[in-house]
Amino acid sequence: MGLIKGIIDIVIIILLLRLLIKPREAFFNPFYGMVYRITDPILIPAGYVTRNAAYGTLLTILALVVLRGGIYVPLGPVSFISGVGISFLSLIQLLFQAYMAMWFISILSQRSFGVSFTLLIERAFNPLDGILKQFGFPRQNSRLFIFFFLLVLYSVFSTLIRYLIVPNTMFSPSIFLQGLGEGLVLVVGLFTGLFSIVIIVGALLSWVSPDPSNPIVQAIYGISEPLLRPFRRFVPLFGGLDISPIIALFCFQILGKLARQIIQGLMRTI
Repeated sequence: MGLIKGIIDIVIIILLLRLLIKPREAFFNPFYGMVYRITDPILIPAGYVTRNAAYGTLLTILALVVLRGGIYVPLGPVSFISGVGISFLSLIQLLFQAYMAMWFISILSQRSFGVSFTLLIERAFNPLDGILKQFGFPRQNSRLFIFFFLLVLYSVFSTLIRYLIVPNTMFSPSIFLQGLGEGLVLVVGLFTGLFSIVIIVGALLSWVSPDPSNPIVQAIYGISEPLLRPFRRFVPLFGGLDISPIIALFCFQILGKLARQIIQGLMRTI
């Protein structure tokens, strides 16, 4: 069951990525084309319901989330409704971390690596830019607002889902504040998890001189290089060897663990 759940999680991630890719981009970009080829068979059932590609992708994601919720039932003492709720909560956490990762990358990268990769990030933030425009926020001053907006939005949705699936749950401001704390823990987890893995992969790739035009290589460097840039300003070469990835990983793990403990300690006092 765990293997099936993991496969469903990966398929959902690929489908979410497909939502950001335009068909003509899939024709010219090998990586985007691979995403389309992988997901095309999965989207066939949704084609009988709607001809709109985006709606079909969203419908398929919804069906997979429900299916994953059903898998939680035999894995633990939960009802089908609770399993679906847990599955939706996992989706909310994934989306939140994905947007937060893109938020950090958009600030650090300054379009230095992988133009097609940064275009996907811009496309992902278009709905938020529309919301900001409605409130009159200039785009150049919206970065901090987007961070807090995403954090509050995550807390609202996670609190609502828990209120619906956990019996006898009483809504209170403390539950909402715990949702904010949980969101901050997820943000910290990006540095101890995803960003650390990407830095390791980027360091390994530097030893084999990969093709810089490869979109996967561009994406990896588009994430790792901006994260390493601040460390390279202060960390000298050690015998001609760049040790900034090691220093960055060490800092991410130590500071990430400390930040997580502080946040969780504050959450326990609420």
